[in-house]
Amino acid sequence: MALLYRFVKLSDRAHSHVFTFVVTKSVTRDLERDVTSKEFSCGHQKWAITFSRTDKVLGVYLVWRSASESVRVYVDFTFTLLNREHFSVNEAFSGKQVKFTTECPAQGNRNYIPVADLYSRNFTDPNGEFQLELSMGHVRTLFDSEFRVGSSIFGTYHIPYPLRHHTSHHHKPGASNKLETTYFSFGGFDWNLALYPYGIKDGHAGDRVSLYLNRYTGFDHQCRVRYSIVLGDGDRRVDSGIVDDVSDSDGKSYGWHPTAKFSDLIYKGVIRVHVEMLLANTLSDVISSITPDAGSQPAPLATTLSVSQCYDRDKQAWVIKSDCHSDSVRLHMVYKDIHNVPRNHLRYVCWTAYLLRYHSKNGHVEPVRLPGAPFSHYYAQEVSDEGIIIETDISIKELREPGCPYLTAKGQLRVQVEWADSYLLFQATYHKYDDVTRLHCQQMRREITALQAENYSLERQLFSYQKSIAYAHSARGPGYGDDGTPDGDPRDDGSFFEDRHLLDRSLSTDTEYA
Repeated sequence: MALLYRFVKLSDRAHSHVFTFVVTKSVTRDLERDVTSKEFSCGHQKWAITFSRTDKVLGVYLVWRSASESVRVYVDFTFTLLNREHFSVNEAFSGKQVKFTTECPAQGNRNYIPVADLYSRNFTDPNGEFQLELSMGHVRTLFDSEFRVGSSIFGTYHIPYPLRHHTSHHHKPGASNKLETTYFSFGGFDWNLALYPYGIKDGHAGDRVSLYLNRYTGFDHQCRVRYSIVLGDGDRRVDSGIVDDVSDSDGKSYGWHPTAKFSDLIYKGVIRVHVEMLLANTLSDVISSITPDAGSQPAPLATTLSVSQCYDRDKQAWVIKSDCHSDSVRLHMVYKDIHNVPRNHLRYVCWTAYLLRYHSKNGHVEPVRLPGAPFSHYYAQEVSDEGIIIETDISIKELREPGCPYLTAKGQLRVQVEWADSYLLFQATYHKYDDVTRLHCQQMRREITALQAENYSLERQLFSYQKSIAYAHSARGPGYGDDGTPDGDPRDDGSFFEDRHLLDRSLSTDTEYA
């Protein structure tokens, strides 16, 4: 099978990914084994789809491939078989907030469509291939665990002694006097939580707890992470809200420091912890040279010719150069390893760029998001990449002012790149302008489906009103049938709603909300 990727933005908090699979005839021909696609990522989890054959019926499942203990993943998904004649006869089924666990990592429909219908209803082309579309959105990753606290024979709980020697604001994974959870996977990394009963503040112990999210893999990158935590039970619980954190190249983070005391959180010898992971994107920090402008006055900002190279999470090389030949600063971003894209494939890359601004008063470094972000592009195999230009809001005049917060002591820009989606796609004939057509197609299909559902609901209401009127008139005597309905009127025999295209074919799922 081949995988094509499309992205459709729905809102600021929730977005949908649309994957199109080109399925070869081996799926319908091979009766002895199931056929599974290559892995792909969505919502910081790894997935695959698999086909099954039972009694000449084709089934399809969405499979969670990065399953880990104590983690639940919920996702909205829709499978759609694309008909070659008209979209109105596509074959689709969907599920809302379908639950995936280690015990049940696959969800789908074992009786999706008879194999014979693939041919008779024009889903396949002359080569026996067909297209299957998978839409995924609202992916939620939840991790539940607990910190166990030892108790004495007198029924009192043993609380570890405070830390006395800690000189860093970051949590050290090897430090003692802490409670830890098991490990779980998210965003391609392994994580766990560490609770310090007396917290860490300015290198000294306090009387409040501190909780740290630790990363144990992928140390070649920093990682921007976003999550929310609920600690404790019932009226003892404390909620972090959304926490934006950075996991450095050693896996250390700044953590969450609530006002709760350790002893107040204990219930029956444990402290329960509930985490929802929202984001985990790798970061690249680049010191970008300022391109000298020989005709500018005063003298050029910098004359260094150093190469500003960085690597994405797939270990592909990129170069960022600063361009000061216009009224504002622009960044020239070049994909150096474009020749590594396999032949007849596309690589889709999505990223967000920031300029780092230094605040001299408090020493804080603030990432300033560049306008137009996030950026994305499709790359096919070429000898070299011409690159793309990223505009900024920083004027050349501001850059030349003494003590400009965007420049280092050597007069260089500090750029941070946050790497989001990256997909290797089959067929190199797709272009970013084709995204517009795909987006419009998705929007129209959604609107038509919504109108069909609304029409179906109105028809049900109308039929209900007709039945009520018929029952009311039945008491008037002559002119009405023995069964209480007007003579010559349609009966409630179910034939009124035989159009299966309008019926809800959603999955019956075990939906659970945290």
